[in-house]
Amino acid sequence: MRIWLTRSAAFLVAALILVGHAAPQEKKPYPRSNPIVQAVKNARPSIVTIKIPRAGNRDTVATGVIIDERGYVVTNRHVVGAANCVNLTLADGTPLTAEVIAAEADKDLAILHVKTRKKLVALSPAPVDDLMVGETVIAIGHPFGYTNTVSTGIISALRRDITMPTGVALTGLIQTDASINPGNSGGPLLNINGELIGINVALREGAQGIAFAINAGTVKTLLKKHLSASRMAGVSHGLSLKEKTLAESGPRQRVVVADFSAAACAGLKRGDEVITIAGRAISNGFDVERALWHTRPGQKVNMKVVRGNQEMTVLLTLLPGDGTDEIAHTLPEGQPVREQHGTPAGNRE
Repeated sequence: MRIWLTRSAAFLVAALILVGHAAPQEKKPYPRSNPIVQAVKNARPSIVTIKIPRAGNRDTVATGVIIDERGYVVTNRHVVGAANCVNLTLADGTPLTAEVIAAEADKDLAILHVKTRKKLVALSPAPVDDLMVGETVIAIGHPFGYTNTVSTGIISALRRDITMPTGVALTGLIQTDASINPGNSGGPLLNINGELIGINVALREGAQGIAFAINAGTVKTLLKKHLSASRMAGVSHGLSLKEKTLAESGPRQRVVVADFSAAACAGLKRGDEVITIAGRAISNGFDVERALWHTRPGQKVNMKVVRGNQEMTVLLTLLPGDGTDEIAHTLPEGQPVREQHGTPAGNRE
């Protein structure tokens, strides 16, 4: 039996044969600027290099994080040791001298202050009550002097306790398998969104993929203590506050009023969510303290809160501080300062 094709069918067969021999379509490239790239880009201006001279013309190289744009930096206490001042280099290469204004061995944390006219970028401590084992983390630092080295990993465990070689016991640490080496100390541990969830502190000697970071909650406790409104401005806000985490990303933390002094603010209610104080956005307890650094006792400042679904503004009257704390160094807004340059030092080999 013979099979005859109509003219249109023959054209269809020919077209199918040509399509079968056509060149394959070019695949679209994958986007290379992923969340990790963006997180590192955003965090890098807040990361500083710390160099401390040691015997034998070799400097100890470590890392620090700018936690307030007015020149406050957090790092490890074991980095600064007994030094009163250290050499510090900003991300743009500017060398400065930083003063050590607070240090606590039992937390292995220290706060530095640097005076500069340069516009600084700060990383604010993020919530830690919703950290997840297995989530992606990013460590940035200067291991063995290789500045701004980035490594990634996951959270391996939470609430680890370790004993440092000095005998100091650190608690509540984040364990990670991100590569951390000498020189990473004092640097940031970030989540996938670039939030500061910890300060890198130690690695397990003789092990691979076992490193630790001080969680951001411990960092905030230190900051609220040593950079409180009482120490910085001699004022008390009279507020008792707690932090509430709302979501995994975005503006995900609120500060809630737990109690307050009626003398400071009679218009508040327990459960009010604080949005701003004196024009500064509030997302954690440290924000409350630093919003009042340039105030004085008796001054009234605006405080924006949300009650239910309603936003309102109340006046917060600042009370005198208890007077027992030494006032830390700070600069009034707009006051000119003279640049202080540190001596550049070579990288640690």
